[in-house]
Amino acid sequence: MTPAAVPAIGYSQLVERIKHGDGMAHVPLEGSWELTYRCNLACTHCWVNLPAGDRRARQRELTGDEIDRIAGEIVDAGGLWLLLTGGEIFLRPDFLDIYRRLKRRGLLLTLYTNGTMITERTADLLAEYPPSLVEISLYGITPGTYAAVTEVPALERCLRGIRLLRDRDVKIRLKSVVTTANYDEFLDIAAWVKREFGLRFRYDPNINFRKIEGREGTAPARVRVPASQVVALDQALDAETDDLRGTYQDMVDKARQGIDIRRGSGYVFDCGAGLNAYHIDPYGRLTSCMMVPSIGYDLREGSFREGWDSFLERVVYLKKTRTTRCDSCAISGNCTGCPGWSLLEHGDLEEPVDYVCDVNHGRAQAFGAGELISTIRMKGAPVHG
Repeated sequence: MTPAAVPAIGYSQLVERIKHGDGMAHVPLEGSWELTYRCNLACTHCWVNLPAGDRRARQRELTGDEIDRIAGEIVDAGGLWLLLTGGEIFLRPDFLDIYRRLKRRGLLLTLYTNGTMITERTADLLAEYPPSLVEISLYGITPGTYAAVTEVPALERCLRGIRLLRDRDVKIRLKSVVTTANYDEFLDIAAWVKREFGLRFRYDPNINFRKIEGREGTAPARVRVPASQVVALDQALDAETDDLRGTYQDMVDKARQGIDIRRGSGYVFDCGAGLNAYHIDPYGRLTSCMMVPSIGYDLREGSFREGWDSFLERVVYLKKTRTTRCDSCAISGNCTGCPGWSLLEHGDLEEPVDYVCDVNHGRAQAFGAGELISTIRMKGAPVHG
């Protein structure tokens, strides 16, 4: 008798099954880890960058041994996916050793970097022990624009890092934050990336207030692109894929069928923060999200398991204290607003962020879902910008 064939599924399907197999399981499936707040660039939009030579910050950072110990505890608790970010991760002279240790732990790693410090040695190691993905921020394709965003003339170093990884078939994604300094070049950047590398360019208009100690918190907001210009960029870049239009049209279809498409519940956090996701800062503070540094646990004083377990009461079951316009917003399911945004902007986990509302409502109007706009703030009002 011939045994029945075992059905095969792709990696993306496997990921979906793991992540959504039991949505209420309290397992730290995915996390992010800022290895340093220091950076060799000085981007005007950044919420954490400290000078590369900041000695006090360097002395406070977790050691390689501490990182390895914590990583072992994460794996024991069920951790699978881990994002390594900064600051600039390659500023740490021990990064390659840290990377090897985390790979040996079996974690599936994604790296965020500005690409300017990638060397042949680094690229060779990443080719030998490949990460799931390396995301590189490309802030411009002309020296002037790149330097206007980063305040450092480092475009050629960034492009060299990109090519070193491409030459070795390391999987990369190119992206950028949209700021007032690179907005006018953005369509050219996207076209160049597609022409040069055959890649789709990822962009993000969301710029948060700073979250680290001793810095002017509101400074990054000065380079935010007005919501109306974000929507115009969305329309230009969405033309090839119809991603946003399809998403908003799906909301309209569901609403017309009487399906409640509003996001939310009686709890502050309706995402996976503290339930399936976690974050660790350079100094060993465990939080449920990199945007919510106020609720944390010191991993230098206790174990990952102890900190993780504490998030059930402190984060997952944290109830809302009031009703806001977000609760009645019919397009909240497409909104990028969250408790982290609110905390950084207002010092309050529940206060709506006007800029986020403006972008989401502008997108709804532009992509055929204007009929769903129902909040008092936005109905019948022009998009700010």
